[in-house]
Order: sequence, then C-alpha cells, then structure tokens
Amino acid sequence: MNLLDKLLKDEKKIDLELYSSGTYWLYKNAKSLIELKKKGMSDFRGYNNGTGTSYADNLGYDIRNELGRKGRIVSKLFSLPFLIKIFNAQLKQTKQYLEAYIKTKSILYSNNDRVKNLINKYKYENTTDFDCIQKFTYKKKDYSFLYLEVANRIEILSSNFNFHNLKSFFEIGGGFGANIHFLITNFPNIKKIIYLDTVPNLYVGTEYLKSYYGKKVITYLNTREMTEIKFANNDDLEIICIPPWQIEKLQVSIDHFHNAASFVEMPKKIIKNYCKFIKRFNTKEISLVSYAEFDERTLNPNELNEFFENRLIKSSHNSLIEGYNSKDIYFCSKKS
Repeated sequence: MNLLDKLLKDEKKIDLELYSSGTYWLYKNAKSLIELKKKGMSDFRGYNNGTGTSYADNLGYDIRNELGRKGRIVSKLFSLPFLIKIFNAQLKQTKQYLEAYIKTKSILYSNNDRVKNLINKYKYENTTDFDCIQKFTYKKKDYSFLYLEVANRIEILSSNFNFHNLKSFFEIGGGFGANIHFLITNFPNIKKIIYLDTVPNLYVGTEYLKSYYGKKVITYLNTREMTEIKFANNDDLEIICIPPWQIEKLQVSIDHFHNAASFVEMPKKIIKNYCKFIKRFNTKEISLVSYAEFDERTLNPNELNEFFENRLIKSSHNSLIEGYNSKDIYFCSKKS
C-alpha cells in the first residue's frame, strides 16, 4: 500500500473534531483527491490539473477539474456533440484570458524594484518545477510568482526574527512545500523540520519535498508505527511530514512555529488543540500570516491572537506588488 492509500485508510480512524480539515476544506480536499488519483502530480502547477487548487499556484481554467463526484457526473453533459464545441470554444477563450493575465503579471514582477531586490538577496532553486505556469523571466532565469511572495513574507518576518539562528522549524498547513523549500535553500542552518498538513495536501507536499531532498524527507510510511516521533540527535537535515493526528506523537523542541492563512480556515476547536501542542513543544518563536478578508466560512484574523493569550504583535503589510493584491495581517511573537 502506497503513502496516499495509507494516509486515507488511517484518516478514517481519527477524531474528526480535532484532526479533520474542517468544513472549509472538506469539499476542496475531496475534489483534490479525485484529481490526484486521476492525473498525479507531474503538472499540478499547470492549467489542466486541479490537484493543488486553493493551496498551490495552478490556474484552473476547466471547471470539470474543480468538481466533486456529483458535479463530474453532471458535467458529462458537456461531452454531448451539440455542447462540446461550445464548451471547447469557451475553454479556448478562457485560456487566452489567463495567458494575458500571466503576461501582465510577469511584466509587473520583472519591473518591480522590490522584486529585483528580493532576487538579489535570496537564492531561488527549481521554483518552476511541476509545470508551473505562474512565472516570469528575469535576466534569462525563470522565477515563480509564488516563490517571490514567499521571499517577501520571509523578508517581512526577518524584521522580527533571525532565520539564520534557527535550527528547528514547525509549519502547519505548509501548502505543497514551497515555503520549506525556500527556507532550506536560503537558511541551511535549519536542519530539523516538521511539516504538518491534511490529506491529500500532505501527500503532495511530501512528494514535492522528496523530489529535492530524497531520503532526508521522513514520510508517514516511516512514522506510522512509531510511538514517539523525534528528531535525530545530529546536524543532518530532517523533514518529518506528518498528518494532523500524529502531532500527539511528537517529542520535539521547536525554535520557530509558522502558519500562513490556514488557521483562519479551521474550526476554533482544532486551532485550540494545535496551540496546546505548540506550547508543549517549548516553541521559542511564533509567526502567523493571514489574509485580511473573512466571511462566514472563515475566522476573523483578529481573533487569532486570542489563541496565543494576546501575546503576539500584530502588523499589516502590503503584498509584494502593492495594490495588486490585498494586504496581509502578521502576528509575531516579541523579539527575544
């Protein structure tokens, strides 16, 4: 049984109130799983694969890749002879709009002074693998928009934290692993990493990181039978990838904990449970990032500080291309 099958099998046995995706992600994960089983990961950052929608940087232009099982049954109507021509024509037009969007965005990025400064300051290795389409070229090298956004986030956080002093790092909701990939590339002092995410996102992130770090990535197949999950007592790189329910097995001390956006997409009970463990791990530093907008499905980001006894310092920052996206809210522990 492979990694994904094991995760799916064991997920059925967990306490869903504490370790599920929550209602916000329930449909997204179910849809993502269909795409993952159907298409794999080779182009999950492209046009034609909906595996990473909502946590990766793909652009879905075909609604059929974004539907659950019932929706896919209904969508078979689009295959009827008198509809398929119309639908394909719409897909062609939509793709033209998306290509124009990427071209415009690439012009903005390649001519932005802050982007240029971030390119000069940080290293970027293999940022456009897995058929990434959201990218731009600067001085004959391709960069993904997402990795520059990650760099911008780290640059902002660096005003509070010295990432060169960290050895251990814990991230909940690490997307497909881009943030961890960027950190390891630029801060080789970070040797011990816990990456926690829900299924099937965890599978995608695990395989993404394995493509760069091989056996340095410790998967659920390795940790499944462990009674305790610990870092090895050495200076070798370890990236331990675990599903939510395995947080109970962790016996670690953490220099820095990070979460970007996903806390506000969880039920409060789940956040409280995670915070209990973050405290148990003697975590020295904490950074949270959230988008400012919220609705009935998500938590008001201003409530995040309450889970940390209102000890975090709040700040607001523009996205990398000012005016292009909305502002983000940051919560950081005080400087030590």
